[in-house]
Amino acid sequence: MNKLATLCTTALLSGLLATTAQAKQFVAADDSLATELCMAIASNHSLSLRKTMDEHHVSVNVMQNKLACNGHSTTKFASLHELNNTARLLRLDLTTHTEIHDLSAKASQADVLVVSGSK
Repeated sequence: MNKLATLCTTALLSGLLATTAQAKQFVAADDSLATELCMAIASNHSLSLRKTMDEHHVSVNVMQNKLACNGHSTTKFASLHELNNTARLLRLDLTTHTEIHDLSAKASQADVLVVSGSK
């Protein structure tokens, strides 16, 4: 019984570590305001995004319609990287389109992404 519990615990922990290892890391390309806003979106943390927007007096409308992250609209950027929390804050609808994703290609993508923004 003890060996079974140890085996289950080991399997559970290794599964958690494997999931954590696949998390994406975003790195800012420069110190511009647009990049800072894109990094706040990439954090997928609503409070961080709201704080950054308030510090720079940027409205949700500007974030939705004028900001581009890595050459993509904020909607596309959030959709590509599955940033659901920040998309909810920005009132972005990530369910309006259908895409086919190759799961094997997704596993081989880089874990570190350089983020740049433009307005």
